Amino acid sequence: MKFGIRTPSLKKRIAARTSWKRVVRHSMGLKAPRGYGWITNPKRAAYNRLYNRTTVKADPLIALGVSLIIGLIGGIIKGIAGLFANKEGNTSNSMTCPHCNAPMILRNGTRGRFYGCSRFPRCRGTREYVEPVDGSTNAV
Repeated sequence: MKFGIRTPSLKKRIAARTSWKRVVRHSMGLKAPRGYGWITNPKRAAYNRLYNRTTVKADPLIALGVSLIIGLIGGIIKGIAGLFANKEGNTSNSMTCPHCNAPMILRNGTRGRFYGCSRFPRCRGTREYVEPVDGSTNAV
């Protein structure tokens, strides 16, 4: 009897769903409801019951590991993006995006300077840039 984590096998999963014995039984309408295994084959039913109680599926553990790795990579990317955020443009603390309330960044475009949302391309909020008279940056 096995204890611990079950070893997932894609080959066995497919074989269990596509066997000729299963196809013939299902096409004839002889499929027994759940729980009838004790009647048809008590030895196998007892083994399966004990096996399912003493082992753990690996699928949820694999999914948890993958989600943790993705979260870790996302955190690293956000940290690196935070290091380079000031190199994109000047961040104005008083300017917020009209769509998502994120800070705006002064950018240079083909039609001149403008304030763009720091969450671009997820948010495409913009504001006009007005050339300052006294040397400070303002927006309309």
